[in-house]
Amino acid sequence: MPAPQATRAFGAAPATHVSQSLRLLTPSLVRAACGGLPPNRRREIRRSVRLGCRVVRRSDWRLMGDRTVDLSPQGMLLLSDERIDHGDELLVSFQATELPIWFDTRATVTRVVAGRRPGDRGRALGVRFDSLPSVSRLILRGHLRRLPTTLAQREPPPELMQERVDYASMVKDIFDGR
Repeated sequence: MPAPQATRAFGAAPATHVSQSLRLLTPSLVRAACGGLPPNRRREIRRSVRLGCRVVRRSDWRLMGDRTVDLSPQGMLLLSDERIDHGDELLVSFQATELPIWFDTRATVTRVVAGRRPGDRGRALGVRFDSLPSVSRLILRGHLRRLPTTLAQREPPPELMQERVDYASMVKDIFDGR
């Protein structure tokens, strides 16, 4: 007795169905597949948002900053004039949604921006959230989807840049017989 064959949904071939789904998913996926976009090195997309917050250092309870530049469910960029070391532990508290929900978490300094490069908005701290609960991350992610993404301020490092092929010179060399 022959094995029963699986029926296809809507009569489309599986490969065609998958490629159509991917094409409809997002237009940037097509550009990324063709090498048009640089790779995203972040786990979450940052959103440009100015929020009031309270960030204190855990060791001495000194206020490190009270304004954000951008935010993601994984961390934030915090404007700060204070001297602080990479790896210091902080306590972060902020309210990002219209709901009266306070996000309180422990965090670690992962980047110290000196503010000397063009495009920098001043001295700032890159902070990674360590203890933000999963439910809070989901609420924050849902709220941040409605906000504009943060544009890159600088070019990616040279090791991440793809070497561009100069097709015009290649055609010229072929035409010249080289």
